[in-house]
Amino acid sequence: MNRADYMAALRRALSVLPEEERANALRYYEEYFDDAGPENEAKAIEELGEPAKVAAQILADYRELTAVPHAQPIKEKRRWRGISPLLLIVLVLLAIPIGLPLVFGAGATVLGVLLAIVVTVLAVIFAVLLILYGIPLALICGGAVLALLSCTLWATPANALVTLGNGLAAFAAGILLGLLSIKLSILFVPPVFRAFVAVLRAPFNWIRNRCRRTGGGNV
Repeated sequence: MNRADYMAALRRALSVLPEEERANALRYYEEYFDDAGPENEAKAIEELGEPAKVAAQILADYRELTAVPHAQPIKEKRRWRGISPLLLIVLVLLAIPIGLPLVFGAGATVLGVLLAIVVTVLAVIFAVLLILYGIPLALICGGAVLALLSCTLWATPANALVTLGNGLAAFAAGILLGLLSIKLSILFVPPVFRAFVAVLRAPFNWIRNRCRRTGGGNV
């Protein structure tokens, strides 16, 4: 038997292997013969042994390797089958006194954080609106008061004119700032309100999406 006959017999004996595994095994023995050289071909065949025995060893190694990944799941399945349903019920009942306070505590914490966010955002919005509309309103009211007060100062026309001018200036400034505040409110209040609503809805949307994914995975 020469190298070609040996490799042909080994190829036939390994025909049950997947193509990739068979090619890897044959490549190893081809390289073995290449390293030995043509002058040592007979000696290499003698060292390797019969092709059938070599193939049997390769197949045994392959079956052992492919059987390893299945060992752990089988053990896990048997372990869970060994648990009594009564024991599971007892464990659940024992976990309820511990689990319920934790669940309620986590829920109260989340609600407290949400409430703090809501109060903070509302306070900021109220402060901004107070500044936007409070200053113009104060200028308008102050200007009107100064204009009315100037009517009582005509005994000294100079003072009356200065007071009237200041009042009209304050009134005009209040009107301009009021118009600017209205413009800013139209531009920024709707987006801020939508962002605020989106922040409040985010936790509920997250919970709803998780419930949908969980339900979809169980179907």
